Amino acid sequence: MKISNFYRILSFVFLLGLAASCDSESEDPQQTTQTNPLPTPGDADGVLAAIKAKSNLPEGTPTVPGMPDILIDVANANFYSSGINSSLVNAGDVSINAFAMQNVNGTYVNNFTDITLGINEGQANDWNVSGGNGFDGFSHTTSKPMPGVVRFQTSVSDQIALGGDVTLSIQNVPSNVDNILWVISDGREVVTKEARSTSMTFSASEISGLRATSQGIVQVAAYNSESQTFGGKKIYFINETVDSKFVELN
Repeated sequence: MKISNFYRILSFVFLLGLAASCDSESEDPQQTTQTNPLPTPGDADGVLAAIKAKSNLPEGTPTVPGMPDILIDVANANFYSSGINSSLVNAGDVSINAFAMQNVNGTYVNNFTDITLGINEGQANDWNVSGGNGFDGFSHTTSKPMPGVVRFQTSVSDQIALGGDVTLSIQNVPSNVDNILWVISDGREVVTKEARSTSMTFSASEISGLRATSQGIVQVAAYNSESQTFGGKKIYFINETVDSKFVELN
């Protein structure tokens, strides 16, 4: 698929933002890279996720005029040898909305140039898996549509004090949402809570294991999920929107 120059610019800006999140003092810069939180159903043999990711880029990152934030489509799929958190296996060719995915170290991800995958608010997603390693091939159109875009309140501080309680808030609970994940991370350790509400408080004790860093991140993920069984394997399909903000933890 060829992408327009406009989306090439968006991709470049987004990657710059991720690079800017890694300072020269980091022991492992890759550990501070943004990832998208997902629910982990305990009885899953496979998890296929369609994600609309929003990123508020760090201060100093180049911006696109008229674009206060950047939305990028992301997809990934994992197939497990013997249930969730076991080793990953290859299940053949995988695609979402007719976009082929690539297998990277056992996990299927979209090609980095495909930042638009037809993952649109209020619409279903089409998955196709050819099958392999004990997984039957299947095609599935999600019965639940993509949720609306979740957005933090603008009052989220650029600095978070780890010595006290921390409350995160969103503008509203988007449509088509089953639940919401709330995350605070120092780039190594991750603290996650789950509640379908417009705010979440992390107690000082809950975040006491996080380290002070200028490269922390807070995230909120609004999702829905459904499951189907193919050839005895239970597959979960997750639709999700994510908002992320880089913060200083002190």
